[in-house]
Amino acid sequence: MEDQKNPKEPIPFKKTSSWKKMMGKKWAFPAIYIGAAAIILAFVMWYQGNVISTVSELNNPDNVVATPGDGVTVSENQPGDESVPVAGNTQPMTWPVGADVQHEQSMGFYDEQAPQEEQQNALVQYNQSFFPHTGIDLKAADGNSFDVVAVLDGKVAKVENDPLVGRVVEIEHADGVVSVYQSLESSTVKPGDEVTQGQVIGSAGRNEYEKDAGVHLHFEVLVDGKPVNPEQYLTKSEAEHQ
Repeated sequence: MEDQKNPKEPIPFKKTSSWKKMMGKKWAFPAIYIGAAAIILAFVMWYQGNVISTVSELNNPDNVVATPGDGVTVSENQPGDESVPVAGNTQPMTWPVGADVQHEQSMGFYDEQAPQEEQQNALVQYNQSFFPHTGIDLKAADGNSFDVVAVLDGKVAKVENDPLVGRVVEIEHADGVVSVYQSLESSTVKPGDEVTQGQVIGSAGRNEYEKDAGVHLHFEVLVDGKPVNPEQYLTKSEAEHQ
């Protein structure tokens, strides 16, 4: 016969866990809801931030530098982040205009370190976008065409017609230096020709890219493939004359 429990024996007390105690509070569920909502919101904000950053990088690559006005894109086309100095053994460059040509500079090189006003003056507008000017533009005082000459001894690497920048001549020099002559009306050299400093290589003309510039020469200097400010390598006497 099974033992019967003594009715007078006290019923053992069952301990309630602290978790159940907390859940029994009126404020428990609202607190949990608010905490969960905060965690979800933080995750959503983090995720959106990453998405926006990725989209921004895709839509605005390294070639975008500024926006001067509503609805106008400003793109950085070619300049490198840092100027590359020409080796000390490179001879001074002569200005790329024929002898006795009275000339002036109409647009300068876009310098990322220059004041904002100078940067704005060195932007080329094309198809509702603005592009940093990667060289200097030279015009004859009378607005007419003029002889374009090689700035250094070298070898002609390229002669071609470009639909945007006009006829182009590129000359390779020592120490990784290349001089570029754009917006030519005509040229008198061909690839492979050896040229001397001051030799006539063509004549200035017009191009579609800088249509408003009229007849001019767009001149660039590349060092190891990167555009640099040509003015710092041109002969001092001519620079002072400008």
